[in-house]
This record gives sequence, C-alpha cells and structure tokens, in this order.
Amino acid sequence: MSQFYFFDANAMLGRWPTEKLAFYRVDDLVKRMDYVGIKKALVYHSLAQFYDPMSGNRTLMEEIKGYDQLYGCWVLVPPFTSEIGTVDGIIAGMREDNVRAIRFFPKEHGFKLTPWNMGELLSALEEKSVPVFIDSDQVELGDIQRLCEAYPQLPVVLTRPGYRGVRMLYALLAQYQNFYLELSSFLLYRGVEEIVEKFGAEKILFGSGMPIQDPAGAVTKLRYAEIGEEAKGMIAHQNLERLLEQVGL
Repeated sequence: MSQFYFFDANAMLGRWPTEKLAFYRVDDLVKRMDYVGIKKALVYHSLAQFYDPMSGNRTLMEEIKGYDQLYGCWVLVPPFTSEIGTVDGIIAGMREDNVRAIRFFPKEHGFKLTPWNMGELLSALEEKSVPVFIDSDQVELGDIQRLCEAYPQLPVVLTRPGYRGVRMLYALLAQYQNFYLELSSFLLYRGVEEIVEKFGAEKILFGSGMPIQDPAGAVTKLRYAEIGEEAKGMIAHQNLERLLEQVGL
C-alpha cells in the first residue's frame, strides 16, 4: 500500500474568460481533491491572471480562508507601475498572509523576466528563496535559462510543460539546480521514469492543472510510474513541501 500523499503544485480557483470550466468555486475544488486523493494544493486565482493581480490575490486569500489544505500562491507583475506597490510591501504582505510561492504570467501581462524589467522584485524573492511558477506557454525556454542563470538561488518551476520541448527541458534540468518541472501536461511516454533516472526525483513536482485539466490523469500517471515508492513520495509531496519550508519570510 502506498504511503505517500499528493500535494498539488498547480491548481486554480475562479472562472476562465473564454471557456466553461468543470468547477471554479473553492468547495468544488476541495471535493475534487478528496475524490482523487489529493491532500493539499497550492492555489492561485484566475482574477489575478485575467483581471488585476492584487485584486485577484486578495480574493484568493478570502476564498481559501478556513481551508487548511489550501496554500495561497500570489500572481505578481514588475514593481514599476502602481499595481502591486513596493517590493518591501509585497514581501511584508506575503509574510502576513503566509504566502510562500509566486506566479508570473509574462506573456499575458506584457513583461520580461529580466533584471531591467523586474527591478528588485526577483532579487528579493531570491533572497527569501521564494519559488516562482511560470506556465510554459507564457515564456520561451531561453528566457527560463537566463532567469535560472541570473538568479541561481531562486527556485524556478515550469508548469504545464509539453513533451515537444524535451531536448531543451533536459538541458535545463542537467545544468541548473534551481530548475524544476511540474508534471500536469508532461505526456512523454515514460517521461517520469526517464527524468528520475537521469536527473533524480527531486527535480519534479506533482501538479494536476485543475480545473483546466482532470486531476485523475496526473494522479494515475504518478501512481503507476515505474519508479520506487521513495521517488513517488518525493514527487507527490516532499519536493514541494521542501521548497515551501525553505522560504525565509
């Protein structure tokens, strides 16, 4: 009997502007988690992606209040406009709300993950070891390489990666200790097994992609992967827990 549990690194609350989702409310998310056996989830809000980052972040914190199994992940943009306030204010707000992870949508929000565009924000997140999550359709992999190179103590998690980028993804896994893959959209045949063999189980995070994707696929993919139980436990929950625990707010 498996002793590991699942900690979802990639879940969302809120509506999608152009599509009807299977669910969007917090109670429905928790029910779906219970149904497929996901114990905890790191969650962001669609309002922060499609409307306004800080309004969406505030809505997120209100909606997950009282749900101890849900952990907030804020969406941020560069600090040069008035949208998110000061970098010091952001760090203080994260500390107050116990937020230990950040998401960026550079394509959606029109910015670059570069020092000149991000100012002090990335340096502050690196200093606190805050993991940043970025969807694969929001950024070129060359930009991810430059981000990992410029901020070597900043954990960078690429979410929803596809198998077509595997030659570049493997190069990043081989060369950057601060680069991680989330598995919800990684559909390469025996891809989990190959990554574990080549780079170790510590470089992979379990994620469901809910509610855009059905979580059962991600759960099944890991449960039946031909790797050891210890490796499954690392991917299922331990790697994400380690990243969140090392944040120094």
